[in-house]
Amino acid sequence: MPDLPDLFWDRLERIIPSEHLSSVKLSFSSPSPVSVRVNTLKADKELIVRALLARGIQLQEVAWNKDACILKNFESEVGKKLPELEDGTLYRQGLSSMLPPVVLQPLPGDRVLDLCAAPGSKTTQMAAMMKNEGTIVAVEAIRNRFYKLKSVVTQSGTGIIEFKVMDGRKFRTAELFDKILVDAPCSSEGRFKTFDKKSFLYWSPRKIKEMMHKQRGLLLAASRLLKEGGTLLYSTCSFAPEENEGVVDWFLRKSGGGIRLVSIETPGVKTYPALTEWGERTYSPEVSKCFRVLPDEAMEGFFMAKFIRD
Repeated sequence: MPDLPDLFWDRLERIIPSEHLSSVKLSFSSPSPVSVRVNTLKADKELIVRALLARGIQLQEVAWNKDACILKNFESEVGKKLPELEDGTLYRQGLSSMLPPVVLQPLPGDRVLDLCAAPGSKTTQMAAMMKNEGTIVAVEAIRNRFYKLKSVVTQSGTGIIEFKVMDGRKFRTAELFDKILVDAPCSSEGRFKTFDKKSFLYWSPRKIKEMMHKQRGLLLAASRLLKEGGTLLYSTCSFAPEENEGVVDWFLRKSGGGIRLVSIETPGVKTYPALTEWGERTYSPEVSKCFRVLPDEAMEGFFMAKFIRD
């Protein structure tokens, strides 16, 4: 049995459909692939792919994200010395981490809020999708993570980011946003690895509850900054229903109407059903529209919920 807490396995067996449980458990003991995103503000993907192939780097395309690929032999000496990773032309990013911007679809000219922005992976991905046109307000509460965010943004070459060092729950502005991303701090269960004790060292039911309260505040604060017709995306890398469907169910009741949950379609990504109940709690049938990523050899466990303000 993999060296993860027994309570985590017990919970997982109630979350993952039985037919997928064995393969999902194996994913926790498998190294994650080296996936990268081409920074289209600095380079053309086709030219980058040609250059990598010419240097002996094997690539695997990602069907749902044209700017991403998996480097198959990155651990070779030629892979470890890729200058594109040093100059910001390529950015190393997990595939599941790339999903929220793809679903949110920020457009050139949009005003976007990234409420939990560090380390900047999704912030810079959205800037590239916007072709460096518009505004992204990037909020980060923790100062050392804020410096990492600024470093990543500087390397990316984008010039549309406005930085705020503060708790996202307290962020206020008179000008509302077209798109908002709340990639919330969470218990990070989707990133657990049996061979890396640090990945799950601080996990506990108490940690889940702590994250849940923070997530509720962030989601509610974000909703108050969304324009009519605007889109809000909430995401975590946790399996815990308390952090996922439970937060969404709470938010739908707390928001009092005017904002609705919509289905997410991302062909090529393996999924499994959202939970409509957990323990003694029964959630709104609307939470069935939430999106759960089934972990496999390429993707980590992930959760998303997409809202529209009418």
